[in-house]
Amino acid sequence: MSGASPGSPAALRHINQAHVLAVVRRSEALRLGEIAETTGLSRPTVASALDELQEAGWVEFLEEHPDGRSRLGRPARLVRFRANAGYVVGIDIGAHRASVVVTDLEGKEAATVRRSTSDAHDRHQLLAAVRTAVREALARAGIDRRAVMSVAVGTPGIINPAGNIVMQAPGLPGWTSLNLARELHRSFHCAVHIENDVNLAVLGERWRGAATDANTVVFILWGERVGAGIFIDGRLHRGAAGAAGEIGYLNVVDPMGADVRVDKEGRGPFERAVAAGAVMTLGKEAARRHSGALRELARTDGHLDAAAVFAAAARGDATARTVVDTVTARLARGLAPLMLVIDPDVVVIGGGISLAGPAVLDAVRKHVHRLTLVPTPLRLSTLGDDAVVSGAIRLALSDVERHVLPSLEAPEPDSSAGLVLRAEHSQNRALPKG
Repeated sequence: MSGASPGSPAALRHINQAHVLAVVRRSEALRLGEIAETTGLSRPTVASALDELQEAGWVEFLEEHPDGRSRLGRPARLVRFRANAGYVVGIDIGAHRASVVVTDLEGKEAATVRRSTSDAHDRHQLLAAVRTAVREALARAGIDRRAVMSVAVGTPGIINPAGNIVMQAPGLPGWTSLNLARELHRSFHCAVHIENDVNLAVLGERWRGAATDANTVVFILWGERVGAGIFIDGRLHRGAAGAAGEIGYLNVVDPMGADVRVDKEGRGPFERAVAAGAVMTLGKEAARRHSGALRELARTDGHLDAAAVFAAAARGDATARTVVDTVTARLARGLAPLMLVIDPDVVVIGGGISLAGPAVLDAVRKHVHRLTLVPTPLRLSTLGDDAVVSGAIRLALSDVERHVLPSLEAPEPDSSAGLVLRAEHSQNRALPKG
């Protein structure tokens, strides 16, 4: 079927549907007159759009207010968005754990499953763990996979511009040059989007985390790995090759003497200098040279990890404080150039080391403000381990809003005749019914 031209009756109906649905989605329930007043459309136009939206399954009518308040006279007919008309799935794949979250179309959680991936020795075992987690999450949510309208997946590594192939991911076994979208599409009947995990983390913090009030955000993952997610003027910045934010490969700590090569674990010089492994190494060296809490921890536990170093510093141990100061000074040298170039509204620090709390933030702030021109706010992640999967849900919801729900963007040729036609002709999309 040929597409309708802009301004045609079919295109206008689509635009009216988009206006009406956008207003309905912002409220719990509205009367027809309230929708007409907000949109500026006539009551007959709103009524027609609502009938079409109801037929497609996107809205439902109520005969009484959802809060249970009684009204005199004939009850007003109220309308609300059917958030359970479909579902989205967010997936976070990591070296130690895979998380799968299922939500309705308003982002309300229906099920969450977390499964260990530490024992996965190749891509097949890792994919099997992810698929098992997906099946369990859908079962817990009590929904058929055909009700899933979009899936977004976060993974370490550089993703090709088409958003389907993991080009480089040395941290996961057999994960390089992997068409992850194709592999996971077998588990679904809808679009599957692949994104770098730190990119999704910045989306998550912008949506529901520490940066909801910001328009330009830098998220720093600081744990076993180091990376940055960049959100500029309301849009995720991926870079021409999908490699934006790979700050682990910076050479700023010791540019004249550092080994700039990538090591066998795929880490660059900056990552080797500031990640959790570096904190642990510095802590062990300091424990051997000095008495105090670090030395006692190393002697009694035999295992001095980054968390123990930061905890000892927080308790006032002078040696641990020196280690923390050294590492945060190094981090500031990599973070400052990023801040100077982008000038973000806020920088959010997440990852395992951020769990050490405000003391980490204070130490980073002290060093980074010496190297920048303006005092950009620094905040700790409020989503923690859920930042990536939250960003995945946000990405999947945005996909539904652009390609399944009626949108104010130019309709696609097969969808310009109205919402029902749009859903029926979208490849791998499910059409909701009441």
